Amino acid sequence: MTTYLTIAEAALATGLTVHTLRYYEQIGLIDPVPRRSGQRVYGEHELALLRFVVHMRATGMSMRTLQEYSELRRQGETPDSIRLRGDLLARHAAFLRDELVTLTETIARLDKKIAMYRSAYGEEGVSFPEPAPPAVTAPPPPTARPREKAPTSPRRKQA
Repeated sequence: MTTYLTIAEAALATGLTVHTLRYYEQIGLIDPVPRRSGQRVYGEHELALLRFVVHMRATGMSMRTLQEYSELRRQGETPDSIRLRGDLLARHAAFLRDELVTLTETIARLDKKIAMYRSAYGEEGVSFPEPAPPAVTAPPPPTARPREKAPTSPRRKQA
């Protein structure tokens, strides 16, 4: 038996707001949601797509990259679409692996500092070692593009 959720229930189930659900549909991250009596009804397919979007956003995938992925998904199961989606996800996975290395190094440095502070607590004359050089952060994924500034219009003079 298929369960359908209202937009409010889908928002609760995904941790998103009603506004965000409508926005994701508007910008094409998810396909237009079916409606009954004018009300959106979210089924398993829509919820699975939303869970994917939420997970990818949580890992730092840009909205633009998610839109690109969604457009490729809408092209169907063609060899090109499948290959390009796989490439897109592989680039993001590589980015996450780089981030994981950076995070692991950072945690190791923090653990050393914590141990140093704990060993020094209450002890006088403890010398601290030189701090380690800063970690090099992983570059953004190749598909990430810098945000473009919205064009600004000159202010109108008030009469």
